[in-house]
Amino acid sequence: MNCELKKIKANKLLSIRAKVLRNNTEIKNCNFPGDNDDESIHIGAYKNNNLIGGVSLFKKKTEHKNLKKSYQLRGMCVLDIFQNKGLGKKMLDKIEKLCMLHGGLNIWMNSRKKAVNFYLKSNYIDSAISYEIEGIGVHNFLYKRLK
Repeated sequence: MNCELKKIKANKLLSIRAKVLRNNTEIKNCNFPGDNDDESIHIGAYKNNNLIGGVSLFKKKTEHKNLKKSYQLRGMCVLDIFQNKGLGKKMLDKIEKLCMLHGGLNIWMNSRKKAVNFYLKSNYIDSAISYEIEGIGVHNFLYKRLK
């Protein structure tokens, strides 16, 4: 799919997070802790100047595994009509490169059950740790050692 990926501010992602990740909840409920930290990175995917996807990256350790220089991938989302067209993979590749550019050696996430296979295809490891995130559903802890 032809689209433009660019770094943006977290507030630009709130509406798409609300729509795709939070069942159209109020935008004020779609801020993530660390969104406005200097080290946080946010990518927006644009088609014809319209935001159609996004992802965020936070410098953050995880309590599930001892991962050195780790970053958390969070809020990966693509509008329904643009899913299954390769956009998620493009955003994932871009965010992994940016993670390495910022000194990251590992990337981890809490993946929704329905997205686990997407990440496994990109060599993420499913730790077999799963848990319920209230109001959202069951998630798996996945991670990847970057080269």
